[in-house]
Amino acid sequence: MKFHPLNLSRTEPHSPDLVKRATRGCSEAQFSLGVCYANGLGVTQDAREAVGWFRKAAEQGDVLAQCNLGLCYGRGIGIGYDGEAAVRWSRKAAEQGDALAQRSLGVAYEQGIGVEKDEEEAARWYRKAAEQGYADAELCLGACYANGIGVEKDEHDAVRWYRNAAEQGDAEAQVCLGLCYEYGRGVPADAHEAFGWYRKAAEHGDADGQCRVGRCYWLGEGIAKDEEEAVRWLRKAADLGHPEAAFYIGAAFAYGTYVEKDEREAVRWFRKAAEQGDPRAQCSLATCYADGVGIEKDEGEAVRWYLEAARQGDADAQQSLGACYAIGLGVEQDEQEAVSWCRKAAEQGHAEAQFCLPACYADGEGVGKNAEQEAFWYRKAADQGHDMAQCNLGVCYQLGTAVDKNDEESVGWYRKAAAQGNALAETNLGFCYQKGIGVEKSEEKAVELYRAAAEKDEANAQCNLGICYADGTGVTRDEQAAVSWFRKAAEQNRAEAQFRLGFYYANGVEKDVQQAVFWHRKAADQGHAGAQCTLGAYYQLGTGVEKNEEAGVCWYRKAAAQGYALAEMNLGFCHAEGIGVETDQEEAVRFYRSAAEKDETNAQLYLGICYMNGAGVEQNDQQAVFWYHKAAQQGHAGAQFNLGCCYINGAGVDEDEEEARRWIRKAADQGLPEALRILTRTETSTARSSRIVRGSPVVWRPH
Repeated sequence: MKFHPLNLSRTEPHSPDLVKRATRGCSEAQFSLGVCYANGLGVTQDAREAVGWFRKAAEQGDVLAQCNLGLCYGRGIGIGYDGEAAVRWSRKAAEQGDALAQRSLGVAYEQGIGVEKDEEEAARWYRKAAEQGYADAELCLGACYANGIGVEKDEHDAVRWYRNAAEQGDAEAQVCLGLCYEYGRGVPADAHEAFGWYRKAAEHGDADGQCRVGRCYWLGEGIAKDEEEAVRWLRKAADLGHPEAAFYIGAAFAYGTYVEKDEREAVRWFRKAAEQGDPRAQCSLATCYADGVGIEKDEGEAVRWYLEAARQGDADAQQSLGACYAIGLGVEQDEQEAVSWCRKAAEQGHAEAQFCLPACYADGEGVGKNAEQEAFWYRKAADQGHDMAQCNLGVCYQLGTAVDKNDEESVGWYRKAAAQGNALAETNLGFCYQKGIGVEKSEEKAVELYRAAAEKDEANAQCNLGICYADGTGVTRDEQAAVSWFRKAAEQNRAEAQFRLGFYYANGVEKDVQQAVFWHRKAADQGHAGAQCTLGAYYQLGTGVEKNEEAGVCWYRKAAAQGYALAEMNLGFCHAEGIGVETDQEEAVRFYRSAAEKDETNAQLYLGICYMNGAGVEQNDQQAVFWYHKAAQQGHAGAQFNLGCCYINGAGVDEDEEEARRWIRKAADQGLPEALRILTRTETSTARSSRIVRGSPVVWRPH
């Protein structure tokens, strides 16, 4: 609350007669002479002399002198500060009914200055002064009702007292009344009425009123937007040292809003406000230091100003400070400190902090892993409309992470985020439509959503859209379009797109083996198992690279370590044939079996051959037939032929010429030369010596 000037009522000009009367002990003259010395009226200003004359009059019971003497003790004017003396003299005047003294005594009780804090007693003294129509006491009493200080909170009574003071021209009360109208406290919200009261305060030269008028013009609240008026009023307030106004002027220069953009000027105004303690300005200044905008980049200074603002409770600064600790920007990395500041912002409802916090709980960074907290904070941010939180909450429901799996709920959150144009949500929603997850299947809708996200440069969507064009899913098959979208995603380092683009260079519309190797290596270096396997085949066969069987085996091993079946099959073949490694039939069987159990048909065929020949495993015709049958049922021509031969020869099964023909015909229908030849013969006896078909290393082809 503001501290009013000395009571200047009942004064007269300095004169020899005034001095004479004061010297003779006239209390009124003593008071007037004190006023002359306090304000330099006809004499050299001298606060000590003023206090001396106020004391003389006060000791004679002069109420105005008692009030002023209390004020001098309270402010340390002309005498050392003494809170108890201030209260003692203010009480003497207050008990005689002086409104200014009553208001001063109320402040003392409210703040515990020179007396034990007592809010009820404060409100009682404010009321005494207010009932005399003293505007500043009416303001103080209004604040008591607004905040429940010493009285029961009552916003209607707050408005009544604010209005009484405001109608007397009290600028601070006018601002408070404006706030009531702006936020609908004790009166219906009315932006126009709020602006009117702010304007009255502003025209009285009140910096807060000027700032709020400028803000109203800035935002078009209660008055039509007016750029020039906004800047004019904000400058007035800023020139009076109002920190919030200085912040707004800084923001105007930072973004070129209503003024020509000038980042250096923005920093100057942010600093003015920041040095006065405005937390938003401190946060903005910190960001300028962090990004080197309008000032030389200085991460240490950025952290210093973020900390200043964060300690005042600024949620933006708390979130940014947490980020600094998380990555060690301008401060030593400290994950626990990062979580602490991020949580402070999140608990204030800062949506970005609420979105960032779940990652800490998911990874256990700076806090124990906690899937429930992960989902909790995503929901908090999602409920505020944070699009990425909505998308991630959708993922939680789709995967059943810390919530019951619910595909329909997942789709609902994806929709919310996609409605805001979130590209990742559009991609995920497209996938749901493509697969019929939580929504009726529609490949055309999937393509529409993939395209929307792809045009925003979302790499996953670009890759998925490329696959749709490659397969003719929801759109007419178009390899050129597929390649175009794969290239866009590949250039964003999307491994799957790099792998598929490499395939098209190897086999498709723009054949270029060197480019195929280039893109497959890009994907392989990112750990893409299919690309690693393919790169291994390039080295084994010398396709687009200098032949190097050891390098081929190395790449197969990388893919096989990820459980990639085709790489396991090829690695088994290398061990069986001694390609790039020493021959080891048992190791070959181990890899074949691992791949065969994943339904890799070539591995099933080779494992059957191993059992048939007793290579690396005990000879067993029944096991050979078992694995041939597995591959044959999946359409593998070689396995179908070998299975037919088993039925001809009675190897692992009873001889059955009809069943033999059925399987050999299946192989022949796929063009297998051995099967075609055997079907042309009339004597099955010649088939008894038919050679079992074996293959060569297989380069996997995308389906």
